[in-house]
Amino acid sequence: MHPSTRPPAHPHLAPPDPHGPDSAGWMDGFREQPVVRGQVVSRPGGRRDEILIVRSGRLRVHLCDEQRELTLLFLEPGDVFSTHTPAWVTAAEPGVLAAMPTKQFATRLAQASPAVMSIMRVLGRLLARTIELVENLVFREVHERLARLLALWVREQGRHVEASGHWVTSLPFTLTDLALMIGASRQTVSAAFADLERRGLLRRQGRRTLHVLDLPQLEAQGQLAMSSSRQTRPAPPA
Repeated sequence: MHPSTRPPAHPHLAPPDPHGPDSAGWMDGFREQPVVRGQVVSRPGGRRDEILIVRSGRLRVHLCDEQRELTLLFLEPGDVFSTHTPAWVTAAEPGVLAAMPTKQFATRLAQASPAVMSIMRVLGRLLARTIELVENLVFREVHERLARLLALWVREQGRHVEASGHWVTSLPFTLTDLALMIGASRQTVSAAFADLERRGLLRRQGRRTLHVLDLPQLEAQGQLAMSSSRQTRPAPPA
């Protein structure tokens, strides 16, 4: 996947946008700040409380931890951004920013729709990209979460069939119910369920009966789940 971005902007100051933050004296009161490549402009939990407008150059908005880094999007000349966003903002190339305290900018926000539209455009791109990334990250853990959920349910509600060694239980949950329980989409849960079936851990009989063919292995799969996974058995839907 490639970070969401628009066509490359001119490396120098972007031309004024008649519908953007340059219009109607909107730059009055902003202070310009040069940035160099690699400079951290804003970080999660930082004290900076400002609205930023990219005058030239390019900023990268990203998330990171000790092991990985994910780019959400790039900010281009004319884009507006808030340092309140819980993400890192780093200069991807040299440029110039215009900054204004958030409270001061809020006063203007009520008077000018061009700035509102610019902010909404960037937030829309950020939201779409974030949802896409989060969905991919969740999918990587869905198998473990689903396995744990089903193993707990079978231990509580299932019946052991001595002849085959399998477990059988009613499953009063739709895929949508399961998705809501483990914080994933219905499509992701469906794919994870199908994968567990292909691996011979379980088999569905109709929509309401579940055969677990290898409960110890299903439980082992569930042990890989994150600590935030559900720790108690699910309650039947009302």
